[in-house]
Amino acid sequence: MALDGLTVPMLTAFHEEGGVDTSRNARFARGLCDARVDHVFLLGSMGEFASIDPEERGGLLESVIESLTWGVDAWVGCGAPSTRQALRLAEEAESAGAAAIVAVPPYYLHPTLEAVARYYRALHSAVRLPLLAYNIPSLVGYALPPALVHRLGEEGVLAGAKNTAGAWSSVADYLHGAPPGFVVLPGDDVLALESITHGAPGAIMGLANIVPKLAVQLVKRARSADPQSATPLHELIVRLAAVASDGPFPSTAKFLAQELRNAPVGYSAPYDPLSPEEEARVRAALEPLRADLGPYL
Repeated sequence: MALDGLTVPMLTAFHEEGGVDTSRNARFARGLCDARVDHVFLLGSMGEFASIDPEERGGLLESVIESLTWGVDAWVGCGAPSTRQALRLAEEAESAGAAAIVAVPPYYLHPTLEAVARYYRALHSAVRLPLLAYNIPSLVGYALPPALVHRLGEEGVLAGAKNTAGAWSSVADYLHGAPPGFVVLPGDDVLALESITHGAPGAIMGLANIVPKLAVQLVKRARSADPQSATPLHELIVRLAAVASDGPFPSTAKFLAQELRNAPVGYSAPYDPLSPEEEARVRAALEPLRADLGPYL
């Protein structure tokens, strides 16, 4: 299985009582498939994985994976504060039909780097799926050093890494010196073009929840013989990223997905729908982009 192209860190839709709505999530996934994305990444940060009850995960995975079409496969977030928890999540994901697992390092308490290495080795031994580390220091509380992920790549433990550190320099450090075949995927939408032109085989783009066809075209052009043809699309993504940052995460992305393409969404407290004031602010920021986004909706 190729770990390349466009991966969408899919948002999770909830019903009015705040629990996971499997039918809404299946419909949302089918919409992404129809846009011809390459992979969906379930239960990541955009998917509010920490808010989902353990007994809800299996139904969510089953409903989404069964709904996938056009050759799209599912990657599943399996990171947890303890190795025991992460192993249980990884085994569940494999049983549900996941194509790969993505794991943040243990969060809240900060283990030593050698303990983090043992955590990833245990995950690798537990399942037969490709394993990607997930570097997101703003939420985990610490960064995964390039030397560590490269060493685990050389051991065959990690197939690659998602890097959402918010800076090109961090992606560049992951790309530089990576072992052969090790996949580095940027998780910051505005870094997708630069990362691909410097060797990343694709990108993980949260804004693809809102305009998946735009993200598909950006990645496709960035990987073509003429990557600079993706520049206008990159500039549009940068503008949309600014709109998405005008409200709270991830509720603003859900609002925009519903607003622009009538996607089925739903909220779970404390990540509530936007307030009237927040909606007005986001709509005002969105208005100048509507005509440019139109061809991709």
